[in-house]
Amino acid sequence: KSAIFWVQRIGEEERKKMFYPLVSVIIPVYQAEKFLTECVESVRKQDYSELEIVLVNDGSTDRSNQMCEELAAADPRIRVIHQNNKGSGAARNAGIEATGKYLLFLDADDKLDDSSAIRSLAARAEREQADIVIGTYRRWRANGEKVKCCSNLEKENPDSAEFRFHGFFQKGTLSYDWGKLYRKSFLESHDLWIPPYSYAEDKAHNFRCCACHPKYAFVTQSIVLYRENLQSLTYQPKKNLMRNWILIASDFEQFLKEKHLSREYGDLIFFHLLIGAMYLAKEEMTYQGKKIRVAAKILKQYSRNPFVEQKLTLKECIRYTRQIKSLFWKLLAFTLVLFIQMHMYFVVAAVFVWMSSLGIDSL
Repeated sequence: KSAIFWVQRIGEEERKKMFYPLVSVIIPVYQAEKFLTECVESVRKQDYSELEIVLVNDGSTDRSNQMCEELAAADPRIRVIHQNNKGSGAARNAGIEATGKYLLFLDADDKLDDSSAIRSLAARAEREQADIVIGTYRRWRANGEKVKCCSNLEKENPDSAEFRFHGFFQKGTLSYDWGKLYRKSFLESHDLWIPPYSYAEDKAHNFRCCACHPKYAFVTQSIVLYRENLQSLTYQPKKNLMRNWILIASDFEQFLKEKHLSREYGDLIFFHLLIGAMYLAKEEMTYQGKKIRVAAKILKQYSRNPFVEQKLTLKECIRYTRQIKSLFWKLLAFTLVLFIQMHMYFVVAAVFVWMSSLGIDSL
């Protein structure tokens, strides 16, 4: 009887691993004492049994360090990695050494939106044999309001410029590391570490993932409650933003050359730089005032960068906008590139100020 029991027990464990592969949830932690417990509890309460939780303390100086250790002592599924402050990208990279078949990144000021979130992602990954599984998310505003952010990419061809434009620039679904389930072997086989940029490193990471032809899968369920935390980096002035933005594009071009994919994914470089003109103008107007001269000054500096000059041309604009469906973006892209080529920075700035006054999200 004893032998039969152990045979049955081993069989159960093997079946468990087969149907419930280990998922490692990686949470970078920096100055997160206000939100950390709630974030971790949302993972601990998942109805998916095969979990490990990796807390990467990124040089916090508040109580986050102590809280990580306390949480680990309370749950054997939690382990803690300590490092000097290197940024969220480096913290995620530290967690990639986790043992799970799949990796799920989650920011410490957010939380999982439903107790079945990980089960839904893992089931889809196994069923579709997917490398990256993407769900929707809800924005969690300071007043407690929760707004669903949804973008259905499932019907788009994942090898198309439309898929990339929609996912990275119109909706942003493809851009973020958090809330996605990544097959660890896919990241390892292509050396897809998160690059060390000061901002938008997750977009740069997913540019590279996309160029390595992953099998994407999607769930309609909201996976993450994204907290609009006004103290986070997203809502703070960013140093060297222009240099960082251009470096992401130029490094990605080098990545594509190494992979012999330059022409196939050049649309990501073009639209990234085009959005950069709008984003930089937005940042300047946010902190310097919504004035045409403020936006015009930064646009002039940006457009005269040699790499930007080379890529934001009418020829490139026509090549890549013809591959997308949105008439609005076709016209906007052509107009902006034309005026930038003609050095009509004040006209472009006036357009941005007008768009900002209308409350258009891109500004």
